[in-house]
Amino acid sequence: MDTPLSPSEPTLALQLEPETVRCDDAPVGYTVINYNTAALTLRCVVSLSQCDEPPAWIVVLDNASAQADFDLLQRSLRSVPNSQILLFRSVINLGFAAGSNFLIDWLLRFRDCRFVGLLNNDAVARPGLVRGLREALVAGGAMAGMSGGRMHKVKQPTEVDTLGITLYASLMPADRKSINDPYLGPTGGCCLMTRAFVEDVKATTGYCFDERYFCYCEDTDLVLRANLLGYRPVYVDELVALHEGQASSRGQYNTFVAYHGLRNAMWMHWKLIPTSLLVRSAPWLLLAHLLTIARQVLSGRLMLLYVVYRDALKCLPVILAERARLRPVFRVRGAALRNVVSGRFYRQGYAAVVLAEWKARWFGHRKP
Repeated sequence: MDTPLSPSEPTLALQLEPETVRCDDAPVGYTVINYNTAALTLRCVVSLSQCDEPPAWIVVLDNASAQADFDLLQRSLRSVPNSQILLFRSVINLGFAAGSNFLIDWLLRFRDCRFVGLLNNDAVARPGLVRGLREALVAGGAMAGMSGGRMHKVKQPTEVDTLGITLYASLMPADRKSINDPYLGPTGGCCLMTRAFVEDVKATTGYCFDERYFCYCEDTDLVLRANLLGYRPVYVDELVALHEGQASSRGQYNTFVAYHGLRNAMWMHWKLIPTSLLVRSAPWLLLAHLLTIARQVLSGRLMLLYVVYRDALKCLPVILAERARLRPVFRVRGAALRNVVSGRFYRQGYAAVVLAEWKARWFGHRKP
């Protein structure tokens, strides 16, 4: 299901190749996407170039940032050592999914590129990131496909940000916060993939990331397809990066995050979750929707709920057609997913976050 990115594809704005590009016999390329956060993007790219095994290539997409932000990024990238830098500029915001697909396809143009990595622009790579994730993929064998590691928070380096993705009993995906939760796969914010896996998932399912999602849940969609194709992504329990968290969306749970998160989760369920698992988890999934509705209503987002369910249902025929198209290409039975679904209803600590949000909304403006 390859679709045009936009009426005008991103254009190459900057290409820099240092005198010496340090890489091993299995060259790695990384993708980074910028949207009005040039300083963070530069910090991310520099941290990648300073890894003990720096990527041979770092390809960066500016996703229609303000001109001043893009100019700062373009100037600053000229001083990055060790890796070949390619900077692309898009005149419209393609989102994470389409933007990543564009950059991944560019890396595949380099015949020597054996591994493709993604790192959020508000993340800071630790020195062992590239080496650790690459070695895990090699040790995991051909059917590992993807690897991810431990990410902590930039401002609280001892606190977990994400340990990958967990699919909970409610079938709602979320950041994995404990190594005791099942590991579905890495987040799109920090992962490494083999070239063979990328080419396989594109050839069998038609795309790497589903561009209809724009952003949020597109990485869960990818790792679910990986599992259904028989891959078993590997996890490295080492600190590989520090993460700012939702910098481009101003670090808030806002209507943009809520809309894309809920709509895309429904699309993912309809498109990929095997029927047997949907039936088995139906009571928990229904409860999750009821709690989500209650959260949004009590937070004053009634219109948001209407728009989310309207837009999700509007695409139901297309998503169901995609489900029918994909089902024959999957190589494992749907029951195999039960081994990577948590027995917990949802992420531990989530209720406290929601209660704090309600308290801030209803009582935060009142003086004691």
